[in-house]
Amino acid sequence: MKKFFLIIASILVCTLTYGQRNDNQEYWNTWEYTPKDGMRADFEKAAAKKTATFNKTPETAIITFRYVTGPKSGTYLRVEGLKSPADYDLDRSAEGDYWNQNVSKFIAKDAGQQRWQRLNNGSYNYDPKNPGPPSKIINKTTYSVKADKIGHFRRFMSRIAKMAEQRNWPVTRTLYRLESGGNRNEFVLVAGFDSYKRASGPEFENTFEEDYDALFGYGSLDEDSNNFDASLEYWGEMRETLHLVPEMSTGGSN
Repeated sequence: MKKFFLIIASILVCTLTYGQRNDNQEYWNTWEYTPKDGMRADFEKAAAKKTATFNKTPETAIITFRYVTGPKSGTYLRVEGLKSPADYDLDRSAEGDYWNQNVSKFIAKDAGQQRWQRLNNGSYNYDPKNPGPPSKIINKTTYSVKADKIGHFRRFMSRIAKMAEQRNWPVTRTLYRLESGGNRNEFVLVAGFDSYKRASGPEFENTFEEDYDALFGYGSLDEDSNNFDASLEYWGEMRETLHLVPEMSTGGSN
């Protein structure tokens, strides 16, 4: 009986936590689709038409990228950003019905929706009030973090973002944590740019390590980087490159 009440209490705590989540928090939705063999052009055309029909405004915008490296090469990533908890109460059944009737028939594999929380602490050079056009290329690094080492991981991500700001890195970095649709200890860091040619940055008198230690304390870079490495599962870091698909994105040439 005692075990039963503990289970009920756990369920109630989870329910209350979900109901009391921060209404000002920013969430992002992602979907991954792999077209059927020989139907890539059909999928692109159908998804582009759906985007032009249902995702025309900044509030409903969807951006599409295609994996170009790794085992997911050829798979499409659809991204919908800047969502609040209230957005999940909206009725989007007509949009879903259209997709099921006109687009899904060209899909071989659908990974399902995932919901992500964007973390200010760890992101750099990103303004949600003025996000600007999507990057043409993104490097997506997925981290699987040990449950008891989240603090070490978050600390290093936060401090690297502060160093990026101090050194004025010419890149946008956004850090996300999985909210729903998988392992809650999964994080994604996205770095966006428009050309593979590295943009030239300012020159510094001190090394990165010297400036890092000056900002956070002597020996901090060694300690933080070692703790960061120890925070990851042994399979815990995967990097993939994706290219923007304008035709399947809001504001693109649909």
